Amino acid sequence: MCSRLTRTARLLSVGLSLVAVGACAEGEADLTGPGTGTPEAAINQVVSFGPLNASSTDTLVYFSFATGGLVPRTGDWDLAFRRYELRLNSPAIGGSTSKNVLGYALDNNKGATDAQVLAFTPISTLPDFDVLRESQIPMDSVFQTDRLAVNPQGHLNLAGFPTANAANYWKVRLANGGFGVVRATAITFTPQRAVQTLTLEMRSQTGASLGPVQTLVLSPAGQVASFSVSTAAAVGSPSGCNWDVRFNPDPRLLALEVNTACNAGTYPGAASPTFANAAIASDAPQYAAYLSQLVGPIPNSVLDKSAPFRYNLTGTDRLHPAFNTYLVKSGVKVFKVQVTDYYSNTGMAGFPTIRYARIR
Repeated sequence: MCSRLTRTARLLSVGLSLVAVGACAEGEADLTGPGTGTPEAAINQVVSFGPLNASSTDTLVYFSFATGGLVPRTGDWDLAFRRYELRLNSPAIGGSTSKNVLGYALDNNKGATDAQVLAFTPISTLPDFDVLRESQIPMDSVFQTDRLAVNPQGHLNLAGFPTANAANYWKVRLANGGFGVVRATAITFTPQRAVQTLTLEMRSQTGASLGPVQTLVLSPAGQVASFSVSTAAAVGSPSGCNWDVRFNPDPRLLALEVNTACNAGTYPGAASPTFANAAIASDAPQYAAYLSQLVGPIPNSVLDKSAPFRYNLTGTDRLHPAFNTYLVKSGVKVFKVQVTDYYSNTGMAGFPTIRYARIR
């Protein structure tokens, strides 16, 4: 069982407690929990938990403030972890039974230099973390949750002349009630910079598994071009529910749009599994009525200085905790949270350690 330390004891013996929390780690073969924990700590009591096994590239693990440990997805969880991702129990992650957990990034170290981040340690950053109290909680209106946002050009790289972003793909709920996955792999332009072709790949789901990759090359000729994922074919006369997605080649848009009249929708595929290795498309927690991206108050990019980690600051391809603090609102309770490490006691990646305290 993970030990919980009072603030005074924590300040005197952080070094020892950081070693002790290693006993809380999940077995390396158990990626889903549950983990053991203790009942919720007292107000302002700083708690450390981890390293927790979030090393899977395609499986989230779920943490509960109430138990102080990992719980199944069907349990009363607040935070979800996967590698360097930190997610909230929101409809976009937890589905219709979500607790609608909210978050707010304090950005306390967003302006820190890389050299300063490298110098941070759990001990040196603890005093600033510990003094954060209820009086510093902002108004409720600034808290947000993880959510799906409109991203109609998400299939493209727009830094410079547009190119296809084949790393991005979407799980699609189809107009006929089926499911599939879609991505763009190439886009070409005429000398006059009008779209000449858009090459798409798609896989249609049969039963509980996705089929082989099908390729479709659209030649929009300046007109909106619609297509069906289930047939991997262009629809010359789109009507009713005979199409799923359409491409608008207007150079001001270059947008993919879904057939919302027939309940089509999208959910962004994870970085892993990739498009080629995705097993199912019908398992998304929700499907947005547009080409979507997942956004939230805790950035899940190592390039964002508001995020929990920075990357490769010493040329060793390692993640370094930025000790950014996040406020997490679960019901009426508010917790402060930091990620203090990314590695297990043996140096394995994807084993984050967090510290937190309830401040309201």
